[in-house]
Amino acid sequence: MRKFDTVFKEKVNESEKIHEAKIVGEFKRIYNALLEHYNLTAIHDLNEKSQISFLTELNQYWSEESGLSEMGNSFLQKRSLRLNENSTPLQKKNYLKSKTVLLLNETLRQHDIKYKIYNIIDEMYTQIKGSSVNDILSPDMIHVIIQEAFNESITKFTDNIKLEISESAKPKAKKINKSSVKKVFIRKK
Repeated sequence: MRKFDTVFKEKVNESEKIHEAKIVGEFKRIYNALLEHYNLTAIHDLNEKSQISFLTELNQYWSEESGLSEMGNSFLQKRSLRLNENSTPLQKKNYLKSKTVLLLNETLRQHDIKYKIYNIIDEMYTQIKGSSVNDILSPDMIHVIIQEAFNESITKFTDNIKLEISESAKPKAKKINKSSVKKVFIRKK
């Protein structure tokens, strides 16, 4: 029969190897998922600033001590974009764009915009007593008009956002607190 110490040391070593293999396997999974997400074959395909951003993101998802983090698990499941202090302008642009597209698609779906536009077309159809959609306008012409309407509306909307964001980006003017200003009186002789 073997000694307890010997068996214990073997089990600890075996446990450490299993844990190490798990950590390395998690690293490979998250590293490959990030490469795939950014359409890369290796981190060396990036410039230095992008490499730092990539590694910062990798460190958010995985650490040598604990392996895959909760954010890392979430990334592997959802493949959603995340920003960090070293994110590049391109990553920030892609993040804003993808989140905005999702928001707009969901808003359009929730408010049944498509069916409200169909109601306008039905109203036109009824008013002209048409027998087909072509009696109103051709489908291509309807498409172009709706696209022009969206473009005009979106331009006004985004111009307003740009104005508000530009105003908030301006440095704040220092306001003088009148109660803290000392009044100086000069006596005339």
